[in-house]
Amino acid sequence: DTLNIHRLAQEVLKDGMDVATRRVWAERVVLALNEVFPLVEFQNWLQCERLIPHGIAAGRLVEDFGLNFVAAARLLNQSGYYLDDRGRYGETEPLYQRALAINEKASGPDHPETAASLNNLALRYKNQGRCAEAEPLYKRSLAIKERTLGPDHSSTSKSLNNLAELYRGQGRYGEAEPLYQRAVAICEKALGPDHPDTATGLNNLALLYYNQGRYGEAEPLYQRALAIKEKALGLDHPSTAIGVRNYALFLRARGR
Repeated sequence: DTLNIHRLAQEVLKDGMDVATRRVWAERVVLALNEVFPLVEFQNWLQCERLIPHGIAAGRLVEDFGLNFVAAARLLNQSGYYLDDRGRYGETEPLYQRALAINEKASGPDHPETAASLNNLALRYKNQGRCAEAEPLYKRSLAIKERTLGPDHSSTSKSLNNLAELYRGQGRYGEAEPLYQRAVAICEKALGPDHPDTATGLNNLALLYYNQGRYGEAEPLYQRALAIKEKALGLDHPSTAIGVRNYALFLRARGR
């Protein structure tokens, strides 16, 4: 069940409230949206698409009223994740920056939620070519996770993989390889050899080997990563499509 209120009626209602009352309702909006905003996964895209206009509006409320609680940071992060997934990159940076500031204040500078926010912002900088700004954020995120979650936690493997991706993109292959290898080993142990995250690590390590001209080592990793994704996610999942594309590009470059 839904209720639509015309924007003009909304403005009249808000105009009749004092600042304290508007803040109370702003908090309620953010808390309610956080409760229903799902994990950003392919199967939840439809629900995310319905909620993202409200998530963006709630982000403005968070800023306007200085709402510094954990639920606000999560909503900002989830909104940013979805916008990233759908290629709306220009809208994500302020969401991630605000989420990081909230998590550092509400959860502390060494909390896993803060590490997640650091990782998100670092990824945004990396994708904009701002690698010098991304690297210290990735490193800080990894250090927090290793300290608070442990060196063999699956979330730690994601930070290792992301830092390795940054190094690979800069041609720093010698620094990237041990990070990739450690990330894959953690995933295989913590999540299992047939988990999609394991496939992602294998795919990225294959890319590194390809970049280095180590084709014989790259191909079986591409094949294994694709097989895992097809089995775990299905033939029509976007992550499977990435695996298909990467292996196809490898084959084309090899003249096959």
